[in-house]
Amino acid sequence: MIEVTGLVKLFGDRKILHSLNFSVGSGRICGFLGPNGSGKSTTMDILAGLLGPSAGTVKICGFDVVQQSKEVKEQVGYLPDNPPLYKEMKVKDFVTYVAKLRNIPSKIRSSEVERVIEECDVTDVSNRIIGNLSKGYRQRVALCAALVHRPNVLILDEPTEGLDPNQILHIRTLIKKLAKERTVILSSHILSEVQATCDEVVIINQGHIAAKTSIQNDSSKPLFYLYTFASKAENALHWFQQRNYVRSAKPLSQKMNSILVEFGNEFWSESNNESIANVTEQIVHENFPLIGIEEKKEGLEELFFEVIRSQPGHHQIQISPTGELL
Repeated sequence: MIEVTGLVKLFGDRKILHSLNFSVGSGRICGFLGPNGSGKSTTMDILAGLLGPSAGTVKICGFDVVQQSKEVKEQVGYLPDNPPLYKEMKVKDFVTYVAKLRNIPSKIRSSEVERVIEECDVTDVSNRIIGNLSKGYRQRVALCAALVHRPNVLILDEPTEGLDPNQILHIRTLIKKLAKERTVILSSHILSEVQATCDEVVIINQGHIAAKTSIQNDSSKPLFYLYTFASKAENALHWFQQRNYVRSAKPLSQKMNSILVEFGNEFWSESNNESIANVTEQIVHENFPLIGIEEKKEGLEELFFEVIRSQPGHHQIQISPTGELL
């Protein structure tokens, strides 16, 4: 559904995005995670067709965001970090207005407006003035505007920013419901929110893709294993990537001597003959200079900081008690 290849964005002489490459499949919720200023919103604007790339290609449902911008905008629903709402209008009137802008035929416009109002759980406030609603409800009204034309891809930029815990829970539940019929990509700097909502995550730092991985919430098993070698481990990395029971394998240091490995669900099944001990024995047999193995059970937060620390010129990042990247 979403294919990004070699994406570069320049603002004057300043390079904001450095050759990004990632893809998101149909029916998936992908979290775009990174500290403030990492390039998340710029990437979201390009995916939505609001900014043009300086280099590289971006395709949404097979359509190029530059060459086929009209088709892309028909496929995309976009919720920016500061959604534009006419706060003096009533909810239903506003969504109807957006439906007109989207050229939804008049004979089905009313039913489509009712559908999306119900889908986004704002039926009980449909006749109220938007400016009198809580921020959580205003976010849901903005989602109505993003969804009224039945897009196949939903792009959400910081959808829970500034909401209280109860409102966050409502929006999180709504996003999961919406993802059943479409692909969702959401940007955030809140680690716990991405962990709870998404199927996979792309970590961006200083305009670079730092890591890409799926999210596994089964705390009974280690999420990752970190393999450390005495020297560069390109051959070991390639070996891991060729194993059908390995979901992902990526280097975590500029020296290329640490590899973070995520094993797929089939690795942990009782019918599988592989085990960590067997994998270690195979590594030794291949003469890879293994010097350490470490379980990584902490999940996304551990992965994030492990990746960020390995990036060149990284700045000090702190995490707030609520899980926000500072």
